[in-house]
Amino acid sequence: MKFFKKDNFKNYQGKLDVLITIMHNTGFLTDDKVENAIRSIPRHNFVPASQKNEAYENTPIPIMKNQTISQPSVVARMTEWLDLQEGQKVLEIGSGSGWQSAILAKLVGSGKIFTIERHSELAKFAKQNLEKLGIKNVEIINGDGNFGLAEKSPFNRIMITAACKKIPEKLLDQLAMDGLLIAPVGENIQSLVLLKKTHKGIVEIKNQDGYVFVPLV
Repeated sequence: MKFFKKDNFKNYQGKLDVLITIMHNTGFLTDDKVENAIRSIPRHNFVPASQKNEAYENTPIPIMKNQTISQPSVVARMTEWLDLQEGQKVLEIGSGSGWQSAILAKLVGSGKIFTIERHSELAKFAKQNLEKLGIKNVEIINGDGNFGLAEKSPFNRIMITAACKKIPEKLLDQLAMDGLLIAPVGENIQSLVLLKKTHKGIVEIKNQDGYVFVPLV
C-alpha cells in the first residue's frame, strides 16, 4: 500500500518528532504500532491549507461545517484502546478530514475501513485526502452514522468520533462477537468509553472522563 513520499514530509519532520515526544511524555502514546501509523500518515495533508503550520500541534483543528480534526493525543488514545489487528473490518462514525480513517487503514493492512460522514463536503474532502496518499482500503459513505452500515456488518471494531448522549443500539447490534466499540459519551464533557460484545452481553472495559468532542447529530 502506497502512503506518501518522504521528501514531501521533510519540512514537517521536526514538528512531528516534538509532537510524538509530547504524547509519550503525557502517556497518550505507548504502542509502537500506533506510533508508526501516526508517523506514516502526514497530518498536514488532512488540514485546510491555511492551517498546515499548526498541523503538528497537539490541538484539534477546525476544518469545515463546525467540525474538527481531533487532537493527536486523543486520536492516539482511541486508536490504542481499539487494539486493531491485521485484516479486521472497522466502522468509523464521523470521517472528518480522513486522518483518523487513514491511521486505522494503516493498522488493519489487508482489512477494510468503512467510514460514515453526514456532511457531503467533508466526505468529499476526506476522500480527496486519502486518494492523494494512495490509501485504498477506506470506503467513505455520506450518510447518518446513527444507523451504522448494517449491510457490511458485523464489524470487528467500531469507532465513534463524535459525542453521543447514548451509544446508538444499531451500532451495538452491528458489532461482531468479541468486537470492541469506542465512543465519547456525555453532553458538555464526555467520558471515553470502551465496550466489548460478549456472549453475556455488552461489557465496559475502560472508562475515562475529561474529553470534549463535537456532538453526534
